[in-house]
Amino acid sequence: MADITKCEDSLCPSKKYCFRFTAPANEFRQSYGQFNRELDAYNCVLFWDNGICKYCNLQNGAHKMGCERNIINIKL
Repeated sequence: MADITKCEDSLCPSKKYCFRFTAPANEFRQSYGQFNRELDAYNCVLFWDNGICKYCNLQNGAHKMGCERNIINIKL
């Protein structure tokens, strides 16, 4: 249950990665809002990252080996 105002913008391109959209709804009361995302914007000012990588869809900082965000540091 999320005690937040959830987003109801189903056309947002970053809805899969925003906690305001993906958080589970409260069973009894849940507030929803429009956060005025610009039509050409990838997300709004109140975007709240839920920890899912947009390239490989893994959570909590884990990435697949071929993920674009997977950075390997080699110290020589």
